[in-house]
Amino acid sequence: MSMIDIASEEAARHVGARVTALHLKLGALSGVVKEALNFSYEIACQGTALEGSQLVIEETEGQELQVVAIELEEAEELVT
Repeated sequence: MSMIDIASEEAARHVGARVTALHLKLGALSGVVKEALNFSYEIACQGTALEGSQLVIEETEGQELQVVAIELEEAEELVT
């Protein structure tokens, strides 16, 4: 959930933006199972700025579980 919070806070800094992808480094020794993370990601994103976004995981050999990039899509301005 903290990675969802990090990305949501970044999206909030860009008024009206939504997150299209969250990029992570996931270490084999992190204690997090990639399949479980993928499975729960969509559910955890519901109702947040990440809803509908893609989770991109780079697997490493270390212990890290780190957000490395957040892709944002800026909201289009409506002119009336």
